[in-house]
Amino acid sequence: MRSALIAIMLLAGAWCQAQTVPALNAPLPDPSQLLQRALASEKKLAAEQERYECRVSETTTETDKNGNVKKVKSEVDEQFFVNGIPIDRVLSKDGRDLSPGEVKKQDDEVMKETLKYSNQATAAKEADRQNQQIEDLVEAMMLANGRRKMENGRSILYYDIVPNPRFHARNLIQRFARVMQGTISIDEQTGEMIDLNIKSVAYLKIAGGLLASLHKGFWLHIHNHAEPDDVWLNDLAEGSGNARAALFFHPYFRFKQTMGDCHLYTAKAMQVGQAKAVK
Repeated sequence: MRSALIAIMLLAGAWCQAQTVPALNAPLPDPSQLLQRALASEKKLAAEQERYECRVSETTTETDKNGNVKKVKSEVDEQFFVNGIPIDRVLSKDGRDLSPGEVKKQDDEVMKETLKYSNQATAAKEADRQNQQIEDLVEAMMLANGRRKMENGRSILYYDIVPNPRFHARNLIQRFARVMQGTISIDEQTGEMIDLNIKSVAYLKIAGGLLASLHKGFWLHIHNHAEPDDVWLNDLAEGSGNARAALFFHPYFRFKQTMGDCHLYTAKAMQVGQAKAVK
């Protein structure tokens, strides 16, 4: 289930090369081509993300079946990208700063992940895995009932998201997508997905619910925004419902993740003098 959520966020974070803004009454683009544009452009995003470091705040609330709060967990992370792979460094948990021991542990883990994905082959392998998850989602979904609106001088496309009736799910992510319906808005000029709002319309149980389960009414909302240099980043992910994947999700929960306070970094390097070999 977590993989499915990550895949949807990745799909919502994809961006494309700018296109000419069409007239309001121009024919709508082919929905499947729109999804393929987002998929193809995800592979081009890594170099742009590399320049950003953002603050991520997440709150997860576990509840009972009646919605009464049982436990609340919060975390603030610092997120940056290495060869397109996000690296998170925990700054605080449940409103408290980390202890010196926890800080050292975080430093060690972040350094380990940074070195791991500094290897381009390793990063490419992980990126391929994530892109495959996106492809799985795209196959299982269809965009229907398209309409175009002009907002703040930009052409925005609105679609309903429905399952692809001619598709047979092959894995957990695709089975997840098959029971989700909702709406999506897309910036037509860039191909960027602005807002995604989906909800499960049927119960999903895998291996009798032992491997995974998703109850009707599970809700997920994701929103993107454009940075001043036209790089699009996720700034909100939230959801609630009854879902479980093995032992990783509490059966009843709601969560909210926000990203902001992003800093743009640039770096240039030049060689001065003769390079010398060292042991």
